[in-house]
Amino acid sequence: MQFDHVAEDRLDIVFAQWVKQLLSKSPEHLAMKLAASHVGRRAKQACQWKTGAFNVCYRVQFHDDTPEVIVRFSSLGRSIFRAGKVANEVVVLRYLRKYTSIPVPEVYGSGKTWTGPILKDPKAEGRPILNSNISQRGLRRAYQEMAQLLLELSKPEFTRIGALVERPGGEFTVSRRPFTFNMNELSTSANAPPYVLPGPNAVFDSATDYFKSLATQHMLHFLTQRNDAITNEADCRKKFVARCLFSKVVERIRFHEGPFRLYCDDFRPSNVLVDIENIRISAAIDWEFTYVAPAEFSYVAPWWLLLQSPEDWESDLTEFLARYKPRFHLFLDALRAAECDMMSNNSLQESQRLSPHMEKSLDNNLFWVCLAARYSSMFDEIYWTFIDEAYYGKFTSLEERLQHLSQEEHTKLDSIYHVKVKQAEDGEIDPHYSLDDTMEL
Repeated sequence: MQFDHVAEDRLDIVFAQWVKQLLSKSPEHLAMKLAASHVGRRAKQACQWKTGAFNVCYRVQFHDDTPEVIVRFSSLGRSIFRAGKVANEVVVLRYLRKYTSIPVPEVYGSGKTWTGPILKDPKAEGRPILNSNISQRGLRRAYQEMAQLLLELSKPEFTRIGALVERPGGEFTVSRRPFTFNMNELSTSANAPPYVLPGPNAVFDSATDYFKSLATQHMLHFLTQRNDAITNEADCRKKFVARCLFSKVVERIRFHEGPFRLYCDDFRPSNVLVDIENIRISAAIDWEFTYVAPAEFSYVAPWWLLLQSPEDWESDLTEFLARYKPRFHLFLDALRAAECDMMSNNSLQESQRLSPHMEKSLDNNLFWVCLAARYSSMFDEIYWTFIDEAYYGKFTSLEERLQHLSQEEHTKLDSIYHVKVKQAEDGEIDPHYSLDDTMEL
């Protein structure tokens, strides 16, 4: 389902105005001041380093030629929950540094300025581990390095699903809602009202309950997005039915009900940097959307094996799958090799291996179920291409699928098209957060 172009256009304007204001107030001097205050060294100069999807970053150099610092200004208009995003990444980075061997930047400080939330950490040196021109030999080696990171990330175990919170004594608990990439997309590009998302303190004791929550989120997203949600009545009915049926699918699957594992929605090769001189990973960056998740998220094949985001895949997902499978088998071999290496030096137990689960994830459709659960923008294509027939038999007609709906769902189906048409005719959006709200969240 396409996102709401009115909501996206509105936030593009907000972002452009924020950048204009940032650039008009000497951001270089602000970055130098912020960096110096936390590292206790005299800053020499600063320059804009890069603008990512969610941050505008400045690189600060010091007079004593000590390592550079990156000051990240969280972009207004790219995330509704900027403070929450920064706070989540800070906690995750501290946890990973304390309890895993994953090389992540040290957090020098975080806080708020007139620009909004900021984060300061050392400049991560290196180049992305993978690129589209890599050789087969290089790809195999890079896959094994990525596999080791995945294994290390999945080793910590938790009893609840949600976001990590660091207590005053240094203890880490799971006591806030999962901070997910899709949550950010829904609140911005779909203009989803707050009730579409779990409450701020919502945690889940069961993987089944979490998957049910994601299925409900898909339905609420469809019901509340005002623009671009449907193309005609047939499209409207098909999207509504898909969400009803997916809710029943996740009730039928027997998920692992614990322990749960850390998962990062944005973990990808472009966020893993390599020191070119010794060909070793120097840093893994961008951990904003990391949370404790169902084990199934770690057990399924990685989505990034073709070095593309799901939004950039072919519209015909069967063509994508034909390209994906050879890479999947190559990665599976690399994962097994990484597991053997880690088990030989006693850094991985037999029960922590991922390959036995992952090798089945395409055949048993769990790969697609997890992907559909996590990506609202791709839900319909994934559901009708891979999930529906696997659970309801060969598709003959939408009318045949209606027999699986409850009476309440039938009643809603009869009226939903008129509701969606009325929403689109208005051509507006309901502002759920004021500008003051977005400066604080």
